[in-house]
Amino acid sequence: MATYSVSGVGTSGHPTPTVKVISQVVDFSSTTNVANDVFQVLSLPANTLVLYAGLDILTADSAGNSGTLSLGDGDDVDCFVSASTATAGIETTRARAGDSSKGTTSIGYRYCAAAETIDLVVATGAINAKVRVFAVTADCDGHGDGEAQVVTYA
Repeated sequence: MATYSVSGVGTSGHPTPTVKVISQVVDFSSTTNVANDVFQVLSLPANTLVLYAGLDILTADSAGNSGTLSLGDGDDVDCFVSASTATAGIETTRARAGDSSKGTTSIGYRYCAAAETIDLVVATGAINAKVRVFAVTADCDGHGDGEAQVVTYA
């Protein structure tokens, strides 16, 4: 078995990665919402890795409908947050893989090969909370099969 040494390692030839936090405020008191309504809050371009996403409840729900919120996407409505009570000051996201509190199919991060949205779902009853939805994203465009080798092996 041979070991090939690499030279030219570093960021040479790689596009500069763009990691950013995106957020949007949703004020449910400005809408007439009911259970199972879906709000497409954050728009993501193709080839985006969502490293982390969650909710910051700015104003607690006082509608009295036992409303909860889930945060996900078109494939999994609660991949980031599952049926969270809209209580002021909380910030919640789904646990990572391997944590006993993790849902059965959700993993807490997503890769979006195609354009996608992060969706806020009124999970159980109408609410009037004010919520900031946020996500830490990485632009992975240009890191694909069409790239050339930029290092040398000897």
